[in-house]
Amino acid sequence: MKKELSVSEIFYSIQGEGQTMGIPAVFLRLSGCNLLCKGEGWICDSIKVWKKGVKTPFEDVICPDYIEKLHQGAHLVITGGEPMLHRKAIERYIKWFEVEHNFKPIIEIETNGTISLEPYLEKKVDYWNVSPKLESSGESKKKRFNELSLFRLNRQGNVIFKFVISKKEDALEVFNEFDKVIDFKNVVFMPAGENQAELEITRPIAAQLSVDMCVRYSDRLHIVIWNLKTGV
Repeated sequence: MKKELSVSEIFYSIQGEGQTMGIPAVFLRLSGCNLLCKGEGWICDSIKVWKKGVKTPFEDVICPDYIEKLHQGAHLVITGGEPMLHRKAIERYIKWFEVEHNFKPIIEIETNGTISLEPYLEKKVDYWNVSPKLESSGESKKKRFNELSLFRLNRQGNVIFKFVISKKEDALEVFNEFDKVIDFKNVVFMPAGENQAELEITRPIAAQLSVDMCVRYSDRLHIVIWNLKTGV
């Protein structure tokens, strides 16, 4: 088995979204995605990065300084694109990491929820940040909606289902399409937008819908602080 990951970028920052927003984190972005998300409401904000990737040996994936940050409690956020395309390689990497560094970091995986879980990752991942896509993503329901995968993710202890919201119809779609699959206490509404100007428009919409429908709200802290800058 090859001991390598297809790495698009790796950087140390703070988690900008969801249930662990504000926590120091080492972001490990893997290449590739099974969705493109180029809808009218928004587009993927990392597509320029995850389209590229370098096959990187396990020992070169995370530098010693970042290993120390993980040892101090920073989270390892495995993201993409869609990192679950690399689920077997991630499993091998976690096993290698625990042996090589004699500890397991706190692991988050950011996924669109379309790819079924592996039993090993169910046990090892501490936080699942799931971002199911809506009609506004421009993807067909057949591609973006995997009921069995979402159902299994819903059973995980630390999971959120984070939906990008730009209008009331997005929120209604969440309740109409996902009500039999996921627990709405785990639902988070997040404003659409890849820059501060766009967030200024969608933030009050998403926040008010969160209040009206009694679900959690998350901002996009990295954009609030750094705007369009990547790798932060």
